[in-house]
Amino acid sequence: MLPDVLTDKMKILFCANVMGQINTADSNYYSTPGNKFWDILHRTCLTPFRINPGSYRDVSLYGLGLTDYNFNRGELVAKVKRYKPRVLCFNGKKAAKSFFGRRDISYGFQEATIGAARIFVAPSTSANANKYWDEKWWYLLAESVGSCLTKVSIENYYEPDEICKLMENIDIATGTVTRTTEKDFIRAVSDIQLHCSIPLYIRNIFEIAKSLFAYGYLYYPFCTVAVEQALKSLEAIISEKYDVLGGFRVKSRGRYPVLRDKINYLYAKGLISEQQREILHDFRHLRNITFHPKYQQILGHYDGVLRVLAHLMNEIWLAEVKE
Repeated sequence: MLPDVLTDKMKILFCANVMGQINTADSNYYSTPGNKFWDILHRTCLTPFRINPGSYRDVSLYGLGLTDYNFNRGELVAKVKRYKPRVLCFNGKKAAKSFFGRRDISYGFQEATIGAARIFVAPSTSANANKYWDEKWWYLLAESVGSCLTKVSIENYYEPDEICKLMENIDIATGTVTRTTEKDFIRAVSDIQLHCSIPLYIRNIFEIAKSLFAYGYLYYPFCTVAVEQALKSLEAIISEKYDVLGGFRVKSRGRYPVLRDKINYLYAKGLISEQQREILHDFRHLRNITFHPKYQQILGHYDGVLRVLAHLMNEIWLAEVKE
């Protein structure tokens, strides 16, 4: 049996005979090839990003739980009564049929409950059950408990985001643990600066990125928007330097230069190193992904991304062409 991931008053406790679907004792929840579990959790906003199966315990951060059902009905009922999830969700009909002791099981909420916990049956995420897959049931499940994103209201407008309420600081020297506050978010980016010679409009774009990060304490997704905004300032400074160096306005066949062309031009001029070029192309790919809705993910509150971007922008702007 895989170890349970259980916390008091979870939103959803997911249940399936997981070990019955895999061959190795050291596997993780829903890690078999083609399993859609972690993808559907993210697409339905039950988790802010796609969790790696090896980090399956992280579901507890978002009010979710996991249990490996061994067809012991009494044991499962005891877990539900002990931890009181709002919903017990069977991932597929196989476990549900065993639990109810009948074959005529429909998807969706069932009439039966376990105490206050409602019971939901969702199409199996296993690749072996692809012909029965219908993700609308998973969206209905997510809608019934609300997404992982905080919905702003008058009541919570000045309150920290639900994710930020869980954050703590650890003093490495003393081992003291304190709760993270808005001051920690502000301090994390307050010393990140662009060089004063960089055009003001670019510095303003980046300043907005820093402010969005700081406000991430109140609304966590702002941290992701902060990275997107910072990527805009990186693109702006590459374009500005490209124009300063006399880059082509129009390329062959009337094609306008894109960001990839401008990065390669700066490299050809000796303005950036091979390592810098690779890093810039990595950020270019990240920028492209942020414009595709189906790939949207909450990137987190790591201030190091803004620091690296600021460092790159300063180096690019201050670098001189090597003859």
